Amino acid sequence: MKAATFLRAAAIAAACTLLLGASAMEPEAAAAGAARPFGTHPVVHPAGAAAAPGGVAAADAATAAAYDRWKAAYVRAGCGTGSYYVDASSSTAPGTRVVSEGQGYGMVITALMAGHDPQARTVFDGLFRYADAHPSATDPDLMAWNQSTSCASIPGNDSSATDGDLDIAFGLLLADTQWGSAGTIDYAGEALRIIAALKRSAINPQTFLPELGDWVSAESGYLYGTRTSDLMVDHFTAFENATGDVFWGQVARASSALVAELQETASPGTGLLPDFAVNTDTVPAPAPPGYLESPYDGDHNWNAVRTPWRLASSALLVGDAASRAATGRVSSWIIEATGGRPDRVRAGYELDGTPLQTYGDLAFTAQFGAGAMPDARRQGWVDAVWTAIRTAPAAGYYSDSLALQSMLLMSNNSWLPALEAPSGVQRIGGENRYAVSAAVSASTFAPGVATVYLASGAVFPDALSASAAAGAEGSPVLLTPRDAIPAHVSAELSRLAPDRIIVLGGPATVSEAVVSSLAPTGAEVVRIGGADRYAVSAAVSSRTFDDASPRVAYAASGQVFPDALSGSAAAGADGAPVLLVARDSVPAPIATELGRLDADSVLVLGGSNTVSASTFAALDRTAPATRVGGTDRYAVAAAVSARTFEPSRVRTVYVASGAVFPDALSASATAVANHAPVLLVTRDSVPAATAAELRRLAPSRIVVLGGTATVSDAVASSLAAFLAR
Repeated sequence: MKAATFLRAAAIAAACTLLLGASAMEPEAAAAGAARPFGTHPVVHPAGAAAAPGGVAAADAATAAAYDRWKAAYVRAGCGTGSYYVDASSSTAPGTRVVSEGQGYGMVITALMAGHDPQARTVFDGLFRYADAHPSATDPDLMAWNQSTSCASIPGNDSSATDGDLDIAFGLLLADTQWGSAGTIDYAGEALRIIAALKRSAINPQTFLPELGDWVSAESGYLYGTRTSDLMVDHFTAFENATGDVFWGQVARASSALVAELQETASPGTGLLPDFAVNTDTVPAPAPPGYLESPYDGDHNWNAVRTPWRLASSALLVGDAASRAATGRVSSWIIEATGGRPDRVRAGYELDGTPLQTYGDLAFTAQFGAGAMPDARRQGWVDAVWTAIRTAPAAGYYSDSLALQSMLLMSNNSWLPALEAPSGVQRIGGENRYAVSAAVSASTFAPGVATVYLASGAVFPDALSASAAAGAEGSPVLLTPRDAIPAHVSAELSRLAPDRIIVLGGPATVSEAVVSSLAPTGAEVVRIGGADRYAVSAAVSSRTFDDASPRVAYAASGQVFPDALSGSAAAGADGAPVLLVARDSVPAPIATELGRLDADSVLVLGGSNTVSASTFAALDRTAPATRVGGTDRYAVAAAVSARTFEPSRVRTVYVASGAVFPDALSASATAVANHAPVLLVTRDSVPAATAAELRRLAPSRIVVLGGTATVSDAVASSLAAFLAR
C-alpha cells in the first residue's frame, strides 16, 4: 500500500454484510495440469513447527471454503477482455477500486488454489492481464499503484508500490511451477522481466533494501525509507533461485539485518515492527508520524500488520533462522499480552505494545497466528487463532485477503516456486586461509552489515563456536593471525563497514594490537573471551541466543574440529547454538549455559570417540539428547545434513576439505545465510557418504571452498555429476 486509508468499524461492518451475502463457488475436482494441486502439501515444514488444528483434511477444507468466500466477494471479471481484478474498494479510499497489492495477492492465492478451483488458471491469467494493462508511469514494467472505478490509473498515484510488484512477480513464478510457461502467457519470462524492473527501479543499490516504489529518488526525500512488510525473504530467495543473481541474496540478508536491528533498538520488549523505517543508510529508526500515510507511520499498524506472516513464511518455506527468531519475539509478546486470547488482539500497537485502538480486526489476529507457526511450543495459540479466523465474519478486502493467506500458510498450502537458473560448480579460493575467508564473505554479505566476527585462523575453537551465532545474525566470520590483520581481511572490513566487530577469544589468539588496529574502522569493537575454549563457546551462545529462542542446542567436541564444523551450518538453520564439550566431560561454563538455555533437546555431533558415552549421558540429563554419528567425519557431516536440510529448500551446497579446518570455518556463517549445508571431502576423492547426500539434495549449485591444495581440480570437476538435471 502506498497511501491507503483503511476504513474502520462502520466500513468493516458493511463489508461483513457484503461477504456473508455472497454466494460461494462450489469446489470441483482438481484442475487438469496443476503440478502442485491444492492439498498436496509439497513443502515439509521444518522440524518443530506448529500445525493447523483438527488434522490435514479439516484444515484443507476450511481453507478451501475461505477461498471460495473470498473469491465470490472480491474477484471480478472486467476492465478489459479476459481481465480480472481484485475489488479492493471495501478497504481503500473512496473512488479507488483496484490496488497493485490486491492484484499481487490474487495472483499468489489463485496459483496456490489450483486443483481446488477449476477456474484458477483463467482467473490468474486475467489478474495478470489487468496488471500488465496498467503500467507504472515511471517504470512501465511495474504496475501502477491504483485505479479508479473507471478502471483508469489515478493521476498522482500512477507509479508503483513495491509490495504489489513483489507479489506479482512471485505469483508468476508460482504459475510457472504450477502450469509451465508454454501457454498463452510465458509466466517465467514475465516474472524475470518484472524482477529485473524491481532490481533497477525499486531496490536501493546502496542499502539493498526495498524502496517504497519506483517513484522514489534522491530528491523525493524517501530514498532511505522502506516499508517493513516489503522485507520478504522468501520472495527474494525465490528471485535469486530464478535468476541466479546473488543480488537478491544480498537483499534478503539486508532485510533480515534491518528487522533484527529494529527489534533490538526500537521494540526490544515486543519485537513489533513499524509500518515504515527511515534512515536505513545510517541508524535505522521508525518513521515519524505523517511520514507517508498516517500519524501511525512509526507504529505497528495497517502495513506492518503483515510482518509476522511474512517472517513466518520465510522461516517455514526457506528455513530462514533469522526470520524464525524475529517472529518468535513477536509471538512471545502477543501471547503474553493477550493472555493467549485472540479476542484481545487490537487493531494496531505502538512499538512498546500499547494498543492504538480499542477494537480488534481479523487482519491483526490472523497475522499474529501465522507468525507463531514456526514454533510448536505455541501450538495452543495457533489453535485459538485458527478457530478465530475460521469462524470470523467478513472484514473487508484487506483483512479477508490477509486472513486467507494466513490460512494457506498455516494449513501448509503455501510453497516456494521451483524455477531455478542454471548454475554449476564454482570455487572460492585465495592465496591463503585469510584471503579465502575474505572472498567467502564478499560472495554473500552486502556492505552495512551490523556485525562482523573476527577470529583466529591459526586455531579453530573460537570461530567454531561463533559460526552458528554469526549465521543466525546474518554476519560473516573473518579470520586473522594473532598479531596483524591481513590485507585481504582489512579490505573486506572496509567494504563491509560494520557497526560492530566482535573479536573472539583472548589475547593469546587475537592480540591487543589487532584489536587496536580496528579503531580506524569506526566500528564498536567488542571482545568475547574466556578462560578457555569452552568459556568462549558459552559466552558466544549467551550473547546471541536468548532463553526462549532455541528448541535445540548442538554439542560437539572442542578438541577436534570436523563435527562442529559441519554442524554449524545445520545449527544456524535451526536457530541453535553450537556448544563445545570435552570428550569425557561437560565443562562448567557449558553446563551453566545449557541450564540457562533450557532447550527442549540436545543434538550431540560425532561418535563416542569424540564425545564419550559418559559425556552424552551428562548432556542427556540437561535435556533429551540424540547423537548424530557416523563411521568418520565425512559420514557425520552427511548425517547432520540429512537430518536438517530438505532437498526442496536447498539450492546450494558448500564443499570443503575435511582434513583442514580454515576453509569450512569461514564458510559456515555464509552457508547459514544461504540455507545451505557444508559437506566434507578429501583432497582427491568424494567419500561415499558425501556422494550419497549430494545425490539426495541434488543442488543446482555447489561451491568448493579453498584452493587446489585442499580440494583438487579433479574432485571439483567430479562434483558436477551431482547437480540437479
